[in-house]
Amino acid sequence: MTPPRKDNRSVTPPRWSWQTHRDRQEIAPALGKGPRDTYWRVPGARRVDTGQATARRLSIWDAVSVAFAVAGLFYFSGSLVAPLTPEGAASSTAVQLLGLGFGFLSFLGLIVRPGAVTRAFTKAWPVLIPVALAMLSMTWSIDIGVSLRRVLALLFATLFGLWIVDRFPLHIVLPLIAWSAVLIVVANVVTSLALPSMGVHPGTTVQGEPNPHAGAWRGLFDHKNDFGRMMALCVSILWVATGPGQRWRRVRWGALALGYLGVAGSNSAQAALLAVAVPIFGHILFLLRPLSPSKRAMVVLMAGPVMVTGWVFYQFVFVFVLSLLGKDPTLTGRTEIWIGVLRALQGNMGLGGGFGAGWDLVGERLYILMGIRIGHAHNGFLDLMTDLGVVGLCVMLTFYVYLTVLSVHTSFGDRFQDLGRLGFAVATFALVGNGAASFLLLHNSIYWVLPVVCVAAMRRDNRRPTASRRAPPPRPVKNIFAS
Repeated sequence: MTPPRKDNRSVTPPRWSWQTHRDRQEIAPALGKGPRDTYWRVPGARRVDTGQATARRLSIWDAVSVAFAVAGLFYFSGSLVAPLTPEGAASSTAVQLLGLGFGFLSFLGLIVRPGAVTRAFTKAWPVLIPVALAMLSMTWSIDIGVSLRRVLALLFATLFGLWIVDRFPLHIVLPLIAWSAVLIVVANVVTSLALPSMGVHPGTTVQGEPNPHAGAWRGLFDHKNDFGRMMALCVSILWVATGPGQRWRRVRWGALALGYLGVAGSNSAQAALLAVAVPIFGHILFLLRPLSPSKRAMVVLMAGPVMVTGWVFYQFVFVFVLSLLGKDPTLTGRTEIWIGVLRALQGNMGLGGGFGAGWDLVGERLYILMGIRIGHAHNGFLDLMTDLGVVGLCVMLTFYVYLTVLSVHTSFGDRFQDLGRLGFAVATFALVGNGAASFLLLHNSIYWVLPVVCVAAMRRDNRRPTASRRAPPPRPVKNIFAS
């Protein structure tokens, strides 16, 4: 209720905005205020100081921004590619226009925000290095048209990620991603259950031959491995997003159950590995947080022998079990392709064939060497080498190692630990998952949007408050995320 003034006239509360809320968020901890209440009861959000909430409702523009962010994350997940692509077509104009729209609107959103472009270059510069290398590769690309389209799609995904970080307070970033993961899981699993003609691999291929993936779930995707990998990514995100609200906990556990059901239905060995290994690594990081730095260092030193033991266990037990099941230990069944790709890359090992066009160079050579025609190497590191060579591979490995170190540092810090855990999960997912898939630097994809968001969010500068910027008395904020 609006407090009355002495002259019996009411005072209209100031209109709330994300920027005002961000200022409160950055000021309150420096004023020595402890966490006394949680006005933003959202999934994955840390407890918010009472000085951070300054009004009782959101503006329509803020709600539109939230909807745009969630819709964009759903689009970049790839869930719309197969439904919008005509049968037999290699690409879809509708998908390309949607990507152009999200990228262009994100660019406009950055332009109109004071200082956003400067912050992108000064604070989020690590994410711009891979994009710059991809742009530079057009100078030596064997198909500049393909490289140009791929570079633009990569740039639009980068702009979208930078816009999310600059538009919303940091403690809202993880909730946006978590709710998007819930939407992705529900939409895909429901499609597999309710529309098996679309969400399940048919018994025969288009050519009328028996389908080796018959009965496997694929959701809104074209292939079961893509569907299973996305479900594994979503459950990895949901394990991190531990929000305070009872309602969110029920939603989270329900989405986790559906996500693991989707992983099982996809019959993808790689998805099963990612859905189990990434949350385990994240939980280990969480358990290390209460330890002192010296004890953490001791644990890291002890981890070496444990990893060696685990590798031996993998070689003698895991490989044996997969062999009994008739599966290849690499989880792809095409290990001979990797050696053939390296042989086909000779002469272009340093820089590759240009971003998005490298396989046009390697594919024909691989066919001459091995007599097989495929569209990728079934290994993200090799696929990146075909595009950007050893230089690009070194750049991306350095980027993900940096993301891992930054995430660990943030996880052990005092603020936004959940963002650190999210970044660690994203980096682990990329480094492990690209052993059998190709998304190390993928254009128009959430697999690149999430690293951009994590790096930009954790590097965002928190301005030091002054006495003149003391926060006013708090007001509850309407919960648009329904805790």
